[in-house]
Amino acid sequence: MSVAELLVNLKELQVLDERIFDLKKKLAEIPARLKSLDSDIEALDLKVKQKEEGLKRLQLDRKNKEIDLGGKENTIKKYQTQLYQIKTNAEYTVLEKEIGGLKADKSVLEEEILALFDEIEKAEKRAAEEKKGLEEEEKKVEEEKKEIDSERQEAEKRLTELEEKRKTITPLIDKATLSRYERILHNKDGMALVPVKGENCGGCFVNLPPQIINEIRMKERIIYCERCARMLFSED
Repeated sequence: MSVAELLVNLKELQVLDERIFDLKKKLAEIPARLKSLDSDIEALDLKVKQKEEGLKRLQLDRKNKEIDLGGKENTIKKYQTQLYQIKTNAEYTVLEKEIGGLKADKSVLEEEILALFDEIEKAEKRAAEEKKGLEEEEKKVEEEKKEIDSERQEAEKRLTELEEKRKTITPLIDKATLSRYERILHNKDGMALVPVKGENCGGCFVNLPPQIINEIRMKERIIYCERCARMLFSED
């Protein structure tokens, strides 16, 4: 087989390998894409849980204050009943002062409970909004995952077709050349054979001496770039 014929086969193989490389890269990126989507949902889910926990704390605070308020109201009633049973002015004054203090505390608690009702209402609204946002995002992510799975299936199908086609070309290339081609292919991101562009290597763009360019055009042997080691061919 002449070098010219060999280059024809190598060019056809390179076209396939470039597509194969791109498809494999695309498939390799899918797990990271899925993980990123899951991370987005986890972050939103955490926000929802934080809002719900905040709401629970407010509700518990309100409940405790209501219990405290109920206790003070019962104590006030008890002390008011005791007022009628006291016989000395000193005892009456002390108990009346105690009742006054309890009433002041009761008033503060009532204001705090009212304020908590407003906070709880706002917290419930925020929690509901976060939950709704999470549900909407989950739907979007589910659709995106379906699209990614469809892309994966299509890429795998196409990859199988290209690899089968590749098997029909590799036997046409001698083992030594094929072996070197494949080493370069794996080391150079799927590009082992590149054209000369003007006076430059189409892979690393280094300037090629005129003598090398002439040798490439003569097609008497495979020429390799001295800088990037890729195989070179002329489109002339």
